[in-house]
Amino acid sequence: MSTIGLGVLSWRGAASLKSALQSYADLDFFSLFDENLLFLPDPDKAVLKVADQFNISMQQANDNFGIMSGMEQLAKRLSTDYILLTENDCPLIESHDEAKRQLQKAVELLDSGQADIARMRHVKQPGEPLVALDKYIRYYPKNDTFFARLRRVLRPAKAERLIGTAIFSEQFPDKKFPQHFDNIGDGFYLVDASVMTWTNQSFLINRKFFLETIIAYAKTVPFTRGANGYPALEIELNRSKFWTKSGWKIACGSGLLTHERLENRGY
Repeated sequence: MSTIGLGVLSWRGAASLKSALQSYADLDFFSLFDENLLFLPDPDKAVLKVADQFNISMQQANDNFGIMSGMEQLAKRLSTDYILLTENDCPLIESHDEAKRQLQKAVELLDSGQADIARMRHVKQPGEPLVALDKYIRYYPKNDTFFARLRRVLRPAKAERLIGTAIFSEQFPDKKFPQHFDNIGDGFYLVDASVMTWTNQSFLINRKFFLETIIAYAKTVPFTRGANGYPALEIELNRSKFWTKSGWKIACGSGLLTHERLENRGY
């Protein structure tokens, strides 16, 4: 059977980390994984104090690597076939049984080759910020308008890239965009990478594929801007045809984790 690991990246953010780890402990999330790892680059005393309160393996680094390198380090330090990578401000908001169901379904889709990545961010309660949702509504409002149609005509490429955000807005995204959404049952859709951006928000992926394909490409992209002065992975991928022309499929269920940042860390 395929193995699965949970990797949590935390740079500072003690309050957010405590909220997330507490939700995992309360809902017995850790037991669903063959490995659990909390990676702490450049930790402060507050973060270390929080980490010591939970039964999760912890590794540290002296320096802050940024998001992209931090996730690379997490993937390298885990050894499972599949990894669910998330950040310190992503608490679990579904039950243990529902988490188990969705994880099993996502692994089945990855194992079979139907999907290349699975998103685990909750689609009804995604948390903030979700900037793309506001943009999507301007281009695809519930009651279509002249100005929305005009935007789609004037900026067709942007309109197409926003289609994947329908997963957060439409009750039946496959009915609205049948060419890009495939309803495969059990509450899951397969979505084209051409219309759904890469996100660092809680994704499940084959560990070797992440390291040898996704990270390997992103590291070749010249750094121009990122999060907190480091490469962010989202920027490197979402500007490239490497992602949009890949033909990859993204599995999206109803999701498990939300985004809840409880303090400002400067970015």
